[in-house]
Amino acid sequence: MRSKMKQTILFLSLSIIGYGQELPTEKTDNHIQVEGTNIFMIPPNSFVPSPNFKGFQNPKDQTSMIMILEIPGPYLEVSKGFNAEMLKARGMELKTKKEIKVATFDGLLIELDQAANGMTFSKHILIYGNEKSSTLINGVSLKDSLALGEKIKESVLSTIVDASLQSNPREALNYSLNERVGALQFKAVIGNGMLFNRDLKIPTESIDKASLITDKSFAKVAIENQKLFCISRLKNYPEVYSVITSKGINEIEIDSLKGFTLFAKNNENPNEEMYQVILFDTDGGYYIFVGTYLAESEKAVHDISTIIKTFSRKN
Repeated sequence: MRSKMKQTILFLSLSIIGYGQELPTEKTDNHIQVEGTNIFMIPPNSFVPSPNFKGFQNPKDQTSMIMILEIPGPYLEVSKGFNAEMLKARGMELKTKKEIKVATFDGLLIELDQAANGMTFSKHILIYGNEKSSTLINGVSLKDSLALGEKIKESVLSTIVDASLQSNPREALNYSLNERVGALQFKAVIGNGMLFNRDLKIPTESIDKASLITDKSFAKVAIENQKLFCISRLKNYPEVYSVITSKGINEIEIDSLKGFTLFAKNNENPNEEMYQVILFDTDGGYYIFVGTYLAESEKAVHDISTIIKTFSRKN
């Protein structure tokens, strides 16, 4: 997961630069604050605050959305990652890129197309930040939906960041963890999840390399074989993991949600192990908790599992 985090921070980079784009400086009555952030936007008609992520979506159109993602990495480092060749390798085609000021922050305004699941999407992306963190605002629509694409672009360009407003990114999450147990510290919110480690560095430099990442699925798809899903989920990580069969795949129940736990070894780094917990929601979604640590670090496993067991959904 540390490699996954690093890739999230570094994988984006572009080469064509333009200038002159400006964002509004004053909020209007139509601006809506994105919960858990200091960001205000004017969403397109029929778009509402999403219950699944930070941002807006049309409840009747699952192919369009405006999603906000906080990235715990400095803007200069994140922006260097926007490489056209890497974008192309992920099925993305760069259209335009412009430097832009977002309040007091340096930023980029990017337009690209991306092929996924047999469809082609247009994306209008605003990314900005400072030496501590970065924020990405991603407006998505089907490429053929030209009118909707323009409305989403207008919405992205309506962004106002109130740097004086203190926000708690955890407020937008529909669950909480007891951060006072387990001897790990909260580092950042990333999408629908949180990152914890011992020293607040990325990647962690603590002796046992203990880290915990939580997340909540965006999609609400019914999963018939939940145990198999937990095993197959190991294929989604940047590095290759395999189940430690001697430790078993065990049932678990937290906050009235059932799921499975498993331990896995990193096939590319034998010094690293993973503890994965997936809880399945009644509406078809799921919550996932992934702890990584140096192999055989019992204290790390104890601290990670202790925090996970405090999982509680908000009313």
